[in-house]
Amino acid sequence: MFTAYTEPIKIAIIVFPFLALLISLPFFILQYRKYGRFLFIRAVVLYSFVFYLLCSYFLAILPLPSREAVAQLTTPKYELMLGKSLQDFLAQTVWRPTDIHTYLPALKQSVTLEPLFNLLFFFPLGVYLRYYFRFSLKKVVLISFLWSLFFETTQLTGLYFIYPRPYRLFDVNDLLHNTLGGVIGYFSAPLVMILFPTRKEMDQKSKELGNIVTYPRRFIAFLIDWGIIYIVRTVLAVFLHVLHLTANESWTTSYWTYLITIIIYFIGCTYVTKGYTIGKKLVKIRVVDTTGEAPSFKDCLVRYGLLYGIYGSLAQVLVLLNPYIPTSEGMALVILLMLTLFLFLLQALFIGSIAWAIFKKERRLFYEKKSQTSEISMTNSETK
Repeated sequence: MFTAYTEPIKIAIIVFPFLALLISLPFFILQYRKYGRFLFIRAVVLYSFVFYLLCSYFLAILPLPSREAVAQLTTPKYELMLGKSLQDFLAQTVWRPTDIHTYLPALKQSVTLEPLFNLLFFFPLGVYLRYYFRFSLKKVVLISFLWSLFFETTQLTGLYFIYPRPYRLFDVNDLLHNTLGGVIGYFSAPLVMILFPTRKEMDQKSKELGNIVTYPRRFIAFLIDWGIIYIVRTVLAVFLHVLHLTANESWTTSYWTYLITIIIYFIGCTYVTKGYTIGKKLVKIRVVDTTGEAPSFKDCLVRYGLLYGIYGSLAQVLVLLNPYIPTSEGMALVILLMLTLFLFLLQALFIGSIAWAIFKKERRLFYEKKSQTSEISMTNSETK
């Protein structure tokens, strides 16, 4: 029986790193826009909450049987008698209040374990809802019930009609146990609040540090900008394919397209918007010159020319050279290998310079120093 609970958690551990960033990215953006800083303790709380949600969902649907096995099931599809679990417990339990030797055997019985697990697994939900989201008891009861109802409906519909019939029992008693577990978590939340900083303390600390443009904040802006670029490239590639312009499909990934992207999106956009790209705008970061004003076109050209036009082009050149290495011979092969090694070392130098700046906690990277630009936080300068 324990396998039915541990296997979904193992799967959640495997899936979680891949889903965490995707799920959390919109929240990161909102936090940076509101406070200008994302605290480590806040990340721990939210990541653990996402992990809990994944575990609870996997527990509701896993393990997945075959469609053939489900089609042959003759077990009941639902249990609508409220209190049936209590009746089963009283009829089957070996527990006797006056006999201490019956306590452990009783805990091993399914009539005890199933309700107990349903209580315990919704216990964290009540804690999270009160501790971090600061919900009232009424909201905790409602959300716990609806979250449980979502799981039970998932089971009743055979995983949204993928299966010909339910492969797990829809039980109204689970709704009661899950909701009660959330309520117990709500009343137990003050114990957690003693050990960890409150949501109000987190918010205040974030506001105090919001004027500092951290590297994680810049990285979020980087992910947003390049995510938009790749989405546009993908849409364009699909459009060309639909029009049967197969000869032009490689244009979307060519080196010249890369340079045009840098010129239009990073250099042009930053100059026209007076210091913003879409990613920087979303996390409230602005590029400025040494006087704190909008950067000139020359500033933008030098800044992004060094970052993407030169160092970013190294990877593109390496990709272009790679097909020629296996087919080259003699001196040509030696030259290509030496050139590849040289470009690789330049890339390593570029990455190393950024890593060193982060380690030394420098606020400006080499391309910012050369372009006489920097990034400032606009958290407290714009309307939230």
